[in-house]
Amino acid sequence: MQPSKLADRSEDRAGHATRLKTDVEEAQSEALLHRQTVDDRDRAAGFAVTVQAAPEHELKLESLDKSGLTLMNVHEADEQHPQEAVVWIPDGAVPTLLRKIDQFATEDSPSGSPRNAALVANIEQIERATVENLWQEKLPLPDEDADVWWELWIDSKLSESDAVETLRRLAEANGWQMAQRTISIAQFKVAQVHTSIRGLTQILRTNACPSEIRKPTFTEELHSRELRDLHRDFVADLVNRIRPASTGAPAVTLLDTGVDQEHPLLRPVLIAAHSVMNQEGPDDNHPQGHGTRMAGLTAFGDLESALTSLAPIQLDHHVETVKILPRRQPDIPRPHGEVTATAVATAETADPENPRTRVFGMAVTAESRPDSNGTDGTATLWSASVDAVAAGTDITVTDDRIDLLGPPEPTQSRLLVISAGNIRDHRATDLIAADGSSTHLALCDTSRIEDPAQAWNALTVGAHTEIDHVPTHQDYAGYRAVAAPGTLSPHSRTSVMFKEAAACKPDIVMEGGNLLVDQEVTRVDGHDASSLTTTARSHLGQLLTTIDATSAATAQAARLAALAHARYPNLRAETVRGLLVHESQWTDAMTEGVFNRNGRRKISAGQFTRTVLRRYGWGVPTEERVLASTASAVTMVIQGSLVPFVRERRDIRLGELKLHELPWPREQLLDLDAAEVRLRVTLSYFIEPNPGRKGMLGQHTYASHRLRFALKGPYETTQQFEGRIAQAAQAEDDARTTIRPFDSDRNWLVGPTNRERGSLHADIWRGTAQELVDCGVLAVYPAGGWWKYNNSANRVGRPVTYGLLVSLTTPEVTADLYTPTAIQLGVPVPTEIASAVETSIIDSRLF
Repeated sequence: MQPSKLADRSEDRAGHATRLKTDVEEAQSEALLHRQTVDDRDRAAGFAVTVQAAPEHELKLESLDKSGLTLMNVHEADEQHPQEAVVWIPDGAVPTLLRKIDQFATEDSPSGSPRNAALVANIEQIERATVENLWQEKLPLPDEDADVWWELWIDSKLSESDAVETLRRLAEANGWQMAQRTISIAQFKVAQVHTSIRGLTQILRTNACPSEIRKPTFTEELHSRELRDLHRDFVADLVNRIRPASTGAPAVTLLDTGVDQEHPLLRPVLIAAHSVMNQEGPDDNHPQGHGTRMAGLTAFGDLESALTSLAPIQLDHHVETVKILPRRQPDIPRPHGEVTATAVATAETADPENPRTRVFGMAVTAESRPDSNGTDGTATLWSASVDAVAAGTDITVTDDRIDLLGPPEPTQSRLLVISAGNIRDHRATDLIAADGSSTHLALCDTSRIEDPAQAWNALTVGAHTEIDHVPTHQDYAGYRAVAAPGTLSPHSRTSVMFKEAAACKPDIVMEGGNLLVDQEVTRVDGHDASSLTTTARSHLGQLLTTIDATSAATAQAARLAALAHARYPNLRAETVRGLLVHESQWTDAMTEGVFNRNGRRKISAGQFTRTVLRRYGWGVPTEERVLASTASAVTMVIQGSLVPFVRERRDIRLGELKLHELPWPREQLLDLDAAEVRLRVTLSYFIEPNPGRKGMLGQHTYASHRLRFALKGPYETTQQFEGRIAQAAQAEDDARTTIRPFDSDRNWLVGPTNRERGSLHADIWRGTAQELVDCGVLAVYPAGGWWKYNNSANRVGRPVTYGLLVSLTTPEVTADLYTPTAIQLGVPVPTEIASAVETSIIDSRLF
């Protein structure tokens, strides 16, 4: 909905004001009456109201979040309901609010309009808030008398008292169960309580009144597979050929079901095993040994090649595990946001004298159901916790709480590699149409990525497959593979059904195996032949088994990220995330029908985003591409920083932009003349989340800051380029402002409008070598975020970091471009990737 004009109250200004004043007074009287039943120390000093907008109009949210009022949450308008906001009104702020309403009726502003019209005119009615008004799910509320688990988001601004202590007293007095730990993230304290709607109504009368009520997530995604019976002699032979990584090498920290620490293939690579499950050790007690399967693939990749090789296996990284899934669900379940943050802190503090670079891998997601929390791409407690941890937020764990303490520290950023989630319970008719064609993509596209894979800062991994082998056993006569080679695995979920403004997920895809369907299209089977070989929990009587789906893809991606850290030890977490995306490629099958013969996109950028990016991400990264560069595809990596917001007197404005001169050899490009070249750009950075549901504009946007990149046009001067960027940055307003297209934007594959979702932006520019010679400058600049609008003293002026990767790909017939580029950058010619830390910046100034 676009911002609306003021509702016309000219015929009854006084009557409208009188009705609203009566609404406020009645809501306060109700609140005071109900408070009499509350203990003095727990009694609220204010009350929550629901402010309903006039039909076809919008509330002025900024005015509902000042003058003592606190905006708690916002329900946007839909076809059945107008916009609604829930607002906390302290008792002491009531006279001010009533006075503003009075002024609307009796006074005019200098322009002649009613005073406070922006606040008052569009309000249709005000009434005391209920549990239903605080409920953030699309799912209906449970039955009134049903005792269920609730997730309460308590805004610390609402009360000076310790709301969590109040909640614990209420829980003890009423016999409610309450999760052991609360989570502190941004200004919220998040608690889980087991009670009924009647119990929640009682809480609303206290100083523990939540701003939001959500459905907590305690579930997980795990899959089993038949064991593969391979000889122990193969394992013994491989053990003798393993060369462990050096002591200080990077590690993949798996957050999973634990690990079989005595497995002969894992002993040489496993450096630590922890558990954050009460009274459970780090051993893998899962029936199918999911954590152990993940560990083998993380350590070696697909074990089949290592087992059949005769060469030594040199490892460049370690593996450690933290058990985050209990063998049995406890009576009081723990929210995954708390468990995940605790697991990260446990790994990092276990051996403080030997710090190391870590990549955190997690193939655990909350099962997705229609209209469940986060399935449209919005943030949940779990995904916001992932974003905060990745951004470098300090984690403090105590017996009864976990604090994600801001502001984030960029030097402490963390890479979390998370699975997109799996499709469960396949039916043959959902995979194969009546005419025999595969329809599994339609199923994948309507199966939404699962929480917390929508996290902006995570590297989210989906699954594709190149495996189409059908077993020769007679039991599989007539069977066929569901997915054609190079397409999405039938296990994998997508973000095709996400909101347009949600981050594009997955970021990459890796091998996740296939499924088999019988000739009559009545049965779907998985098989070892369509999966990847890995380590088995030896207590099951086997040493080797298989793994598939997004779990397998995530384990491989985490391994590849650790190898990148080992190869390039100076790269930060956000840069390695960008590197894996930058070096990914789509298979021909993924882009079938997308490009014409000249390699130009023949569908709209929006369609491309839906059918390619939200399904496959940027494709498949390989070890060869990530760890090497070639003479015809030179990659430059820049680790930069800038200050997104600065204070000027009382105002907060956009701060720095950074201009990076592209060091491509001019003479060689001029020799190519009209030949097409491709410039690939990836910008990766981490944001600090603001997960409250108060709308997505201004101070309530989810991201602390947003960065953008832009390429100078071939006919622009540098001064004109800077002016264009400054204008675009000022105009952009949290996905509501359409950026005016620039002439050379047509050269981009995705374009500014579609690539700027989340905190990882990538695109491919195609044009002639002659055009590129005259472009030559790439800018990175800020474009708003809640750090700016919240005017936080400890955020404004704070620098942020980013990883910028730029590649130039030329025709196969080109001469060597790598050598002159390396010489120009001042890096040794034998180096396989040109890496610079702000060395290519030619200008840095304030907007």
